Amino acid sequence: MPLIDLDDEFLELFYNITNEKVPKNVELIDLKKQLINIVDTLKELNRNAKKPISNKILGFTDESDEDSKNPAILVVDDLGVITYQLKVLLSQFEYDIDCSQEIYDAVSKFKKRKYRYVVMDLFIPTEREGFILLTELKKMAAASGVKTVIGVITASPRKEIEQQCKNRGADFFLEKNNDWQNSLYKIMDAYIHEDSDSEEDF
Repeated sequence: MPLIDLDDEFLELFYNITNEKVPKNVELIDLKKQLINIVDTLKELNRNAKKPISNKILGFTDESDEDSKNPAILVVDDLGVITYQLKVLLSQFEYDIDCSQEIYDAVSKFKKRKYRYVVMDLFIPTEREGFILLTELKKMAAASGVKTVIGVITASPRKEIEQQCKNRGADFFLEKNNDWQNSLYKIMDAYIHEDSDSEEDF
């Protein structure tokens, strides 16, 4: 039995919960290609899962975890398809996951909560806005004394971008290549494992 059934009902739900618009004159069945990465990610996690993927995560409800006392990860990407993937992927860790699709909302969320990690796309929707957000988050974290690890992900192959991000305070950088979801999972697992070993208060 497949992990998720890519039928029309799921596709309609998917486009609703990720705030993506279904293109006109395109049959839903033809849009399944956009979900291949998500399905592959879910299958990989299902094989090596530390805990089951909950219906809440798969349903991507509007419930907010901002009042929770658990440590949290902020995911920032202007594409709902990507924030959906990352919320499912990072749900394997014992962290609340908040998502944002634009810089002003991301800054607002960051002001309200102490995030241990931020995973952000650089082009949201432009490189300039991504650099602005990265710089602002680092400033806010430093001002509040919060130790926040910020990782930047991007589909751009331009090599100079990585150094520009690190110059602005990015702790890690990842290009969205063919296996970027698993690479991100390994990076986050290493950071979180190190946090657990150090038993630092946050």
